[in-house]
Amino acid sequence: MVALPFQRPFGLWALAAVAVFIILYLRRPKPQDKVIPSLMFILQDNKRSRQYSFFQKLMTNLLFLLQLLSILGLSLVAAAPFVKLKYDVTLENTVIILDVSASMQSRENGISRFDKAIDLAKKAVSGKNSIILAENTPLIALENENSQIALDVLSKINSKATTTNIGDSLLLAKDILGDKPGRIIVFSDFLPTEGPDISVVRTTLSSEEKLVDFVDVSNNARNVGIVKLEVAKYNTKVYVKNYNKETEQRNLKIVKDGKAITQTKVSIAPNSIENFIFDTPSGISSIELEPKDDLTVDDVAYVATPPKIKNSVLLVTKEDTSNLKLALEAAKDIELNVVKPPILTINTKKEKIDPYKHDVIIIYNVDKKDIVPGTFEDMASYADKGGNVVVAAQEDIKDLNLKGLLTVEIKNKINKPTKVCVETTNQVTKQFEKERCFTAAGSYFGAELNKGTISFASADDKSPLIVYGEKKKGKVVYYGILDDASDFKTLPSYPIFWNSLINFMVGAEDIKDFNYKTGKIATFGEQKVKTPSSSLTTSKLLMDEVGIYEFDNKKFAVNLLDERESDIGLDAKIEKQEERRKLLERESKEHDFNLETPILLVVFIFMLLEFFYIKRRGDL
Repeated sequence: MVALPFQRPFGLWALAAVAVFIILYLRRPKPQDKVIPSLMFILQDNKRSRQYSFFQKLMTNLLFLLQLLSILGLSLVAAAPFVKLKYDVTLENTVIILDVSASMQSRENGISRFDKAIDLAKKAVSGKNSIILAENTPLIALENENSQIALDVLSKINSKATTTNIGDSLLLAKDILGDKPGRIIVFSDFLPTEGPDISVVRTTLSSEEKLVDFVDVSNNARNVGIVKLEVAKYNTKVYVKNYNKETEQRNLKIVKDGKAITQTKVSIAPNSIENFIFDTPSGISSIELEPKDDLTVDDVAYVATPPKIKNSVLLVTKEDTSNLKLALEAAKDIELNVVKPPILTINTKKEKIDPYKHDVIIIYNVDKKDIVPGTFEDMASYADKGGNVVVAAQEDIKDLNLKGLLTVEIKNKINKPTKVCVETTNQVTKQFEKERCFTAAGSYFGAELNKGTISFASADDKSPLIVYGEKKKGKVVYYGILDDASDFKTLPSYPIFWNSLINFMVGAEDIKDFNYKTGKIATFGEQKVKTPSSSLTTSKLLMDEVGIYEFDNKKFAVNLLDERESDIGLDAKIEKQEERRKLLERESKEHDFNLETPILLVVFIFMLLEFFYIKRRGDL
């Protein structure tokens, strides 16, 4: 027999009231039987009275019993009895980690892994609930709320198109629980592509008495998907992988403005990757695989290009041909007009042009006598208003009176060989990073930098040869390499240099800055942003959907492009059900259940019964 424990054992002295009650009950006077003649008629019904005597005694003893139990119960309450009960402490706090990565969109028989995970997660809510979305960067969707709120949040969550980071999600769940008992339930297909190893993290959490339960929702989906995209200004290369065990046939097409501009049928061997190259369309376009399969998020990829692809350049020169002209004509992203002073409004093709509507004006080997007065003043005004001017050194440059277009103060010409070496590494000079002294010159002009200018390259004596500066809203560059006295004009790096310089001055945007993988976080001034599925006002955006985003008056393409995330056929390596039961048993702990309230409730019932009995007997 197990003794009942008490929180206040000294309260057992109250049981003395039971003894007092019994003594008082025994000392009460007993009724005497007398024969009264006037009541003789009752004796005639003696047989009937004896039939009810048992019930009368029972009712009398019942009153005693009710009073005894009430006093006994009140006495026990004074001692505060309790019992130890086992319960699952993990039910007090529940952290649900929901995998919302791209692979969770995989469907089998019309049901996705994500749909299955949501259904199971709704059955797991209990106590105080927190919900973590396991994207490439874990997000807290809910923290320490009741079950009804948790169910509402779960019903509104949608799967995303990012990679998954279960390891960091587990660590975040640990922080949410803190020192509180609880359980962490992960609903996933367990294709972790980011973060720490989940088995290591789980072992750490288990050692801290946190129950981590893995629920596998994977299925037998099949997939052929776009896993890589190399977007360049003129052409794009797309990589398609077949994850299945059989050769797959797909129709690959390039779509722009809702119409297929090119398409081809492709055959991809089992577990292999094929690549295809096509011209990059301007604006927004998409690459689509047909027919769609069990994972549609990687059956399409989007491509975005900068709003302005080509830069207009005006070359002002007296020469019919030159290496510079050939280099500019060869550049695919430059629209070149060549003019010979004094007329700047008609190009060498006899076409009428507006010289100050160009993105860049290059002054290269001009004849002083051909320059109409006011020409350089107009160019300076053009630069002040936001235009870009490049002035190339020539023998009589000091006599040109360039009206503030130079970024240096020209000194005497130096007739001795020199190396030309990079002083500042940037977009223009990055091609010379491995070989900083990229050419040599037989002669050059000594010069000093004007205030606020930057030297990109210099001679051996540190005379600046390529110098960048700003003029109000515009930009000006001094190109001090005399092409006639240098071999630079014959090098393969020469046209690349000029193309890079023009792009730098115009501020041409790199096409790579318009094409991202999902999971990127973009920051900008607060504004209205359009995502593939909605619109919102924000200053910080997690790009976790495949499609086109619009902000800063530009359009950006975002794609999954992750070979491991698309590998939906991998088996999930998680614990077996038997191991889970052992963990649950370990988390069952004893709890002190106080019996004061239940005993008081029983005593109240006894007292009610006593009241109704006395009233029925007629004593009230």
